[in-house]
Amino acid sequence: MKYKDDWAACQARFDAFWSGGPTDRCLVAVTAPRQTPLPSDLSFQAYGSLEDRWMNADRIFHNLLAGCGQVFLGGESFPNFFPNLGPGVVAGFMGSPFRLAEDTVWFDRDPILRDWDRMPPIQLDRESLPWTVIRRMTEQWVSRSGGDFCVALPDLGGTLDILASLRGTENLLTDFLDRPDDVLSLVEDVDRIWLQCYRELQALLSPHQEGTTAWLPLWCRGRYYPIQCDLSAMISPDHFLQFALPSLERQAAFLDRSIYHLDGPGQLVHLDHLLAMDRLTGIQWVPGAGAPDEMDPAWYPLYRKIQAAGKLLVLSCRDPRRIEPLLDAISPAGLYVATSCGTEAEARDLLDQVARWSETALRRIEG
Repeated sequence: MKYKDDWAACQARFDAFWSGGPTDRCLVAVTAPRQTPLPSDLSFQAYGSLEDRWMNADRIFHNLLAGCGQVFLGGESFPNFFPNLGPGVVAGFMGSPFRLAEDTVWFDRDPILRDWDRMPPIQLDRESLPWTVIRRMTEQWVSRSGGDFCVALPDLGGTLDILASLRGTENLLTDFLDRPDDVLSLVEDVDRIWLQCYRELQALLSPHQEGTTAWLPLWCRGRYYPIQCDLSAMISPDHFLQFALPSLERQAAFLDRSIYHLDGPGQLVHLDHLLAMDRLTGIQWVPGAGAPDEMDPAWYPLYRKIQAAGKLLVLSCRDPRRIEPLLDAISPAGLYVATSCGTEAEARDLLDQVARWSETALRRIEG
């Protein structure tokens, strides 16, 4: 791989990570500015509008490619081209109007499922602009990859989150009480479309690249995806069990490997249900705004509980110096940490340090 000299070793570590096999250290994806940027005649092209910023497949690709040679990709980081038209884009694939913003795309401003008695067709709209844009990006980018980078699946979204965009969050929460059978039927319909979108986009990727990746940039030889239900922060464990868990189980059963995106303390009441999912591979913990960050010792009991349940653990770390105390508290086995350093030399040194910290942690656990 042009931008990743140790790609084979990186793949081997991911293989071991997913299978629960031994590795010499926890997985660490560390980026930094390259000490010597790779030669390139490409430079960043400014975007002329929000439409240009989000939907110009050629310009976005040019800018992604221009940045590749500037970044050192250490450990389990790798060049990952992510076709991004906002979170929960499946709502757009189904005809939901969308609104572009500087840092996101909104699909929930004008719900289209307003009346249960006059429901529009619940199907993939192949003429929708979001589907056309994402399909074009995926197809064009991967055909140009030549093995130099990976192309990710887009942010499909969680089924209930997609449904909240289509129906309106307040309406959907009321429907849980007033029309539970109708909601469950609609969840099955959205799941069917979610799986259809995954299959069709993966079919564009698989002739050109091995494995899959996503907005959460782990690499897997088989079908991988981060599954989620952000709406679950607003619902009880009973409603989570009734409405969210069947959908998550279907997605996890379809995938070879899955990581649940556990976003914020409001979702922690559902953790036991998640850890009981046989087909769920791991948990990504994101504390959310106003809470201590991922490296804070306040979360160590949570991490031990996740690891004790046999699930992988995925974390981000803003200060790489805080990885050492983390490894003093939990196991490096089945752990993935994403971080960054100020220089390539610091990033390389961090990888050596993490190997030593991991070895010490494993001796502590085994002893």
